[in-house]
Amino acid sequence: MRPRAIHPACARRRPGSSRAGSQLLGLPALGLGAALFVGGCGVATPEWDLVLVSLDTTRADHLGPFAQDAAARTPALDALARESVVFEAAQSAATTTLCAHTTLMTGTWPHRHGVARNGFTLNPGNLTLAELLSSAGMDTRAFLGSFALEARFGFDQGFAQFDEAFEVFVGAGGADQNQRGGPAVTAAALRSLSEVPPQAPLFLFAHYFDPHAPYAPPASARPAGLPVGLVGDPLTVERAVRAGQRRDLGVEGPVPGLAGAVQAGLSPELVRRHDPTPAELDRQLAALYAAEVEALDASLGALFDGLRASGRWDRTIVIVTGDHGETFTEHPDRWNHGLGVHQTVAHVPLMVRLPDAHPLASARGRRVREPVGTIDVLPTVCGLLGLEVPPTAQGLDLVPFLQSGEQPPRRALVTEATQPWQGLEDGARARGQWLNWLKPHAVREGRWKYLNAPYLQTEQLYDLEADPKEQRDLLVGVSPGGSPEDPEAAAALRRLRAQLLQWFGEANPLPSSFDASQAEETAARLRQMGY
Repeated sequence: MRPRAIHPACARRRPGSSRAGSQLLGLPALGLGAALFVGGCGVATPEWDLVLVSLDTTRADHLGPFAQDAAARTPALDALARESVVFEAAQSAATTTLCAHTTLMTGTWPHRHGVARNGFTLNPGNLTLAELLSSAGMDTRAFLGSFALEARFGFDQGFAQFDEAFEVFVGAGGADQNQRGGPAVTAAALRSLSEVPPQAPLFLFAHYFDPHAPYAPPASARPAGLPVGLVGDPLTVERAVRAGQRRDLGVEGPVPGLAGAVQAGLSPELVRRHDPTPAELDRQLAALYAAEVEALDASLGALFDGLRASGRWDRTIVIVTGDHGETFTEHPDRWNHGLGVHQTVAHVPLMVRLPDAHPLASARGRRVREPVGTIDVLPTVCGLLGLEVPPTAQGLDLVPFLQSGEQPPRRALVTEATQPWQGLEDGARARGQWLNWLKPHAVREGRWKYLNAPYLQTEQLYDLEADPKEQRDLLVGVSPGGSPEDPEAAAALRRLRAQLLQWFGEANPLPSSFDASQAEETAARLRQMGY
């Protein structure tokens, strides 16, 4: 653990500089990779507490603040949204836990921070939000729901307390990694409040893992009518994936399944022939997932109630976001996150709750339609706390747009897959490219979204206003490298292709290495459990 470290970037302050983003109003849309670099970090101790809540594997369309027809009931988040600015179209930078969270905590793209996927280590040359706030005098505490963010991977950088006391271990109930449920995360976080002096500014990071497989909600939240004993454990999910792949391909024999696709990838035929219609088992798994989200919301309600009881609520900014969602059967990456970059995994919740006394409290209840990214969280925290954005950040401070009431500028926001890994990372490394170069990427700009999967030699284009579920690829029937007939779609395609190429050209990752201990421990325990 590296508590209260002062990163070199935080040792400098440019006299007389203003917060990043204040000069953006009225400027045209930023090009891909545009970043706000402001020298130094603020040194004045913030007067506000910050609670950053990350909802792992949580689809935004299952939460009341983000969908009128949400599949789950989320009263705690619904109530919080009434005191929040809700960003309706937040995009994650990556679709697995560690890579996405590293972007959240550094405000940098994966091909800058260097963490390609789970198991890679965070280079200490990165400046994290915890380091930044620690150097500003805040008490920094983290409470994990999953092994994917363990200290062994360097994610503890800058936290004075880093609680990874898991209660469920690999193999138990189908768990694919060490973890703990929402009630335990909330209880640990609230217990720690008694250790913080009442007037000491606090940064609390709470990571909730409940919606992640296995889909096994508590008995009190379990939907009625499901087969007795059914849980979404690895074997059941694998069975659902293989059944769907066999139906898509019209075969009875071997198919890659989920495990095979994660390692070696999908096939062009699976992509081309995919049928999104769920089977009965898929519907049952979706019901279990929704119940997990409802149980998660109850844990969040307990956290918010505990903060109120502690007396800190009136000074607490709460940011709720996520790392990625989960594809069910909508796309070929069935029951997965990591293989694809569609909205089922790329669209994440993001809302910022502001206390009554905060200068921006008048923005509460506002809904921001323009897409933003989780890469924007760190610079926006700086704006909310009155700190300067560090020069390392590549995201956007959204505070000036909350002040003005204007929409943030239209930008290209990239989401990258971190799977499959077999052969692709070595191939990218041999070419001197970013390790995820051959994996699927998506770039979104306003209503348009372009997907490119180099290892599959496929590309797709979607109009998210007309087709929010991404079921009508506008490039179907278009020759490779060609353009659709619609002039607006053709212009968007040319622009997004160029922006993605520019984004790749800006890759300059900090060194990172794969720590195999997690994978080895997980494999050994699963073998012991008969998986």
